Amino acid sequence: MKRITAALVLLLLAGCGQPAERPYQPREEPATGAARAEPGATRPEPTPSQAAPTGARPATAEVGDLRVRFDWPAKDTALLRLFPAFYLGKYEAVISGDDGFLDHVELEYRVNAIKWARAFTDKKLEVAGRSRLYRMKVNAVVGRGAEVDVCVDETDMKVVSAETGEPVKPQPTSIRTPYLQRVLARKGDDGVWRVKQIGYGKEGCGR
Repeated sequence: MKRITAALVLLLLAGCGQPAERPYQPREEPATGAARAEPGATRPEPTPSQAAPTGARPATAEVGDLRVRFDWPAKDTALLRLFPAFYLGKYEAVISGDDGFLDHVELEYRVNAIKWARAFTDKKLEVAGRSRLYRMKVNAVVGRGAEVDVCVDETDMKVVSAETGEPVKPQPTSIRTPYLQRVLARKGDDGVWRVKQIGYGKEGCGR
């Protein structure tokens, strides 16, 4: 099993990224081998047949002693599945040392993801309890850029000692109320969406 050499605690202890006060405006990637798109032109969002991944969406998933609930929207796309997959993967990194979560991020975001994970592993911390992902929404898709909002409720989750399983004191203030994760994503040349940046907000995710 791989051990973390670069990975994740920034999202929980530091609120998962930069502030998300201003809406993100994804930009069109420069065209190659063809004329550039006219200013303001956008490509349509992929149809469900193009974007919806195969396989059922789980209502819940367990990572160690953490149970995650998903409140999926009616529409299913690879973009909507991106953050849930990353969310599970980052806690798998913390609990088991698996670094597969890095497959869900752009190269430039790996340093932040690694720091997030090491903030747990270096202090021998894990998580337990329950969390919930809800109000998943694609705000914009422009070419290879996209913005997705996901609400996260970790009020029933605890940061615990990996050695004793006991909750640490004090608990991080960032998990005391539900919060917004604003995900900026990019589609690679292989057609896969990956996390480019994650912003954090305190508004808009009331129960």
